[in-house]
Amino acid sequence: MELAHVLREKRQEMNLTQQQLADKLHVTRQTLSRWENSLSYPNLDTLVELSDLLAVPLDTLLKGDNNAMVKKISSDVNDKRRYRRYLIIIGSIFTVILIWLCVLGYGRANQMEWIDRFNPFLETKYGYAVLPDKVEVKKERGIEQRGKTEKKVWLKVPQKVDAYVTDDAFSHGSWLKFSTGEYDLKHRWAYVMHKGSYVYAARLVKKSEIPLQMRETIPDDYTPFKESTGPEHASTALRVNKNFPWWPFN
Repeated sequence: MELAHVLREKRQEMNLTQQQLADKLHVTRQTLSRWENSLSYPNLDTLVELSDLLAVPLDTLLKGDNNAMVKKISSDVNDKRRYRRYLIIIGSIFTVILIWLCVLGYGRANQMEWIDRFNPFLETKYGYAVLPDKVEVKKERGIEQRGKTEKKVWLKVPQKVDAYVTDDAFSHGSWLKFSTGEYDLKHRWAYVMHKGSYVYAARLVKKSEIPLQMRETIPDDYTPFKESTGPEHASTALRVNKNFPWWPFN
């Protein structure tokens, strides 16, 4: 027997109107009427409630001459599984993107060269910097090739300089560490190509070789980086000159 017939007969046996039964099930009378006319079917949770309320085994409600309701319930269950799977996939993709952006932002804020190098949102920039009067040199063990013989010797290795690289005529830029080799006082400026904190190359130049509009923003004397240099040096108070250092974009 179909659900519509069972539902109608049991309701009449209990002397309940459609409205009274609908109230007990917390649905509208129109919804109950559609069930009794096989125009729609209740979901599985409502079927369990109907089974208890009408004292009819759930198996009886599910089985009948017409299995359209069973097909609908099965379809609803499959849809829920499919939607849940889609939700998990979308959530996973969103989580991966969020983690990726956080990694890029962390690398930007902490000037991690290997992260900035592969950050697709950063563009390559060209800037100028004034260098210290003298580059620091450290002795390191190395191998000197003399003909067919090799000899271990102490080599003087120039260290990286830490300088503020100005990228435009408005003094926007950041503090970067890069190698220049040894230089003289006439070549205390550098032309730097970089992507975030990753420096592709740095070339020594004279100040007269810097374009005029940029030359006015580049100082003559080098000032080392300090965490707080006062409001008059607000542009160089942070290593990355941005309002939000963790922002992974330019």
